[in-house]
Amino acid sequence: MDQPGLLRREVADSQFRDNTIILQGDVHGNINLPQQPSTASSARPAVRVIPYPRNEDVVLRLDLVNRLDTLLPQTSKHCSAALWGLGGSGKTQIALDYAYRRCDDASCSVYWVHADSEATFEYDYRAIAKQLDIDQTLKGEDLLATVRSRIEAQPKWVLVLDNADDLTLFGIGPTAEQKTNLYKYIPSGTVLWTSRDERTVGTLVGPRRGINVARMTSNEAENLLAMTRDEEISDGDAETALLKELQWLPLAISQAGAYMRRTSTTVKEYLHLLAQNKQRWDVLKTTEFDRHRRPDVPNSVLETWSISINRIQQESEMAYRILHVIAYVDNQNIPHEVIEAVIKYDHGDSDDDEDDVHGGASPDVTEEDYETLVQQRIELEVIQAITRLKEYSFIRMRQMNDGNRSYEMHKLVQEATRHGLTVRKPTETGEENMLGVCFPREQNEKYFSSMAIRIVATLFPIPEPETWRLCEKYIAHAVQVAEWAEICKEQIEASKLLSSRERVDEWILRLRREVLEEKHPDTIDSMARLAVTYLAQGRYTEAMDIHTNVLEIRQEVLGEEDPATIWSMREVALIHGMLGRDNEAELMNLKVLDLRRFVLGERHPDTITSRADLATTYHRQGRDDEAEPISLQVLDLRWTVLGERHPDTIRSMAELATTYHQQGRYHKAEPIYLQVLDLRRVVLGERHPDTIRSMADLATTYHQQGRYAEAEEISAKVLDLRRELLGDNHPDTLQTMCELAITWNSRGHRHKALPLLQQSWQLQRSILGPDHPLTKYCERLLESWG
Repeated sequence: MDQPGLLRREVADSQFRDNTIILQGDVHGNINLPQQPSTASSARPAVRVIPYPRNEDVVLRLDLVNRLDTLLPQTSKHCSAALWGLGGSGKTQIALDYAYRRCDDASCSVYWVHADSEATFEYDYRAIAKQLDIDQTLKGEDLLATVRSRIEAQPKWVLVLDNADDLTLFGIGPTAEQKTNLYKYIPSGTVLWTSRDERTVGTLVGPRRGINVARMTSNEAENLLAMTRDEEISDGDAETALLKELQWLPLAISQAGAYMRRTSTTVKEYLHLLAQNKQRWDVLKTTEFDRHRRPDVPNSVLETWSISINRIQQESEMAYRILHVIAYVDNQNIPHEVIEAVIKYDHGDSDDDEDDVHGGASPDVTEEDYETLVQQRIELEVIQAITRLKEYSFIRMRQMNDGNRSYEMHKLVQEATRHGLTVRKPTETGEENMLGVCFPREQNEKYFSSMAIRIVATLFPIPEPETWRLCEKYIAHAVQVAEWAEICKEQIEASKLLSSRERVDEWILRLRREVLEEKHPDTIDSMARLAVTYLAQGRYTEAMDIHTNVLEIRQEVLGEEDPATIWSMREVALIHGMLGRDNEAELMNLKVLDLRRFVLGERHPDTITSRADLATTYHRQGRDDEAEPISLQVLDLRWTVLGERHPDTIRSMAELATTYHQQGRYHKAEPIYLQVLDLRRVVLGERHPDTIRSMADLATTYHQQGRYAEAEEISAKVLDLRRELLGDNHPDTLQTMCELAITWNSRGHRHKALPLLQQSWQLQRSILGPDHPLTKYCERLLESWG
């Protein structure tokens, strides 16, 4: 029997959504409606909110693109993935390419959010809200929640969360509870994250849904360089050398290419710019505009990692310190012991450490137990710090064949880390980390370079036959840290390390001769390296013996025209000149010049260097009229090819000034010497050997003009610097002693001049030999002074 008042109603065409509560009289029902989109939803076209234009010139990295397409296929509605890796590795460009390829599907909405801060997150969500016609009066969490719901209601969509580097914003990390957890506002669906932090994988996305974006392949890097330069590869060797110098990093390559295109610079010229110490940083700091990157984010090679470095310091002071110490060692094969030593360097034997370790434990803890506890604590800190640096891709671990661990650090990251110290403001007070360890107030380049030198010096074993393999492990690091001795005033430690290197070079040469035979390439290279070490120490005769032997072997094995053979010929020519054998030096220099012209070409930097070597030889022979045109030509070529501030260009300016000086044209020599000194102070630093040589040149010019007081002041400073940096027995030090003695004598201070000249002459006889021109010159002076 029909009940009065009850009517059957169809709801299939209603605009209600699932789980709508239906009230009809006394009947309550929770029903699911047929899966039919609403009129409003079906009428709305796909929405695209992407802040960058499509990159039509993108260099596709097919391996990464294919892996991303596998993780986020167009047919799936609920999946996520993350691109993670070092800043500047190209994560954003890969994500941008994916976003626009999804736009090729007319029904797919694509949204892009900058996820580096809460402010940028909310700003971009508000931009999305506007496109989705969401009430613009909504704010804060109401706005974020509404945007999330509206995106989820779309039939097909993709959300890109770019630069999600601060994971505490999304509930991950020890300080996450102090911030609003934005993760709850991430819609459930197809989401692509980009981050510098590896922890994204396994937290924000599944453990197998991450893609590490590392360096480009050689082919990809070549294509990117050609595209950004707008010029096809013409000099394969130069391009390969540049890409190696830039470590195949996309940001560095694109910035270099854009710079070269804008300034009409060749690859060789750009390489020479990178070879110029301080000017290298000027180039690497340059920011070239890129419409596919945010303009408010650091975009230069040296500054792009500053954000990550600052975040590392906030999270782990120890990781920050390790990063800055290993920035001063060689970037390859960094021993695990170096990183451990950074921790131990800070802990030492302080009372604070003892309190932290005991921490209320029984006072009967033995010394052995205490040391075990300290070692366990150090190992824990090392693990935590290394893990954090690896997660930011600052270092990469390598397992060696002997089971030991070593690490690699990107060469440009090292430079960026060191550069950051030069612009970092010192803290006003000491800082303590979570373990209560107080760090010094001045954490600058002097502090960290000094720590690096002392750590390597401590770890470097005594060079003996049984330790040579361990020594070889630290040689590259010893040589590298010695480069910073001038900055941190650690010349003594650096000289010890270089002395140790000499002994190791000797042992390696001896072993290679025994194992590989005399003419094996590795043996020859060891001989040449030892000769270079002797030459730097002023041991010219020993260096000459080895270089002569190397030259003979290379002529026999490689032939006259091989670049390595020509290099050895030049080394022999240089030492001939240093030993005062100018005629032999001239003949060898002429031969080297002819070979380099034939093999390398007239404008090759090595050919230009050989012309400069010949001019120097003519100077010593007193043939200044012949030297002058060569010096002028070399200066012009270097100025054109290398630029004004290249060390070789500055050296040519000094050679020209020397020519004028020896011609007695002091009024022309002096301003050039002053310019050279200023340039070397800027480019090389105050205590670089070439800068000191410029000071000595200027003092000699002042002396010849009768300006003895000015000459004395500079010569005395040069002598102090050379004694400190080179030692009392180095030939350059002996020459300065002679020059200062002459100046003192000219000022009427023979009582000071005579003993200094006698000391110099006696050392010259034993070190340079009685027949060296400087020895003979000082001997004549002593005779004339009576």
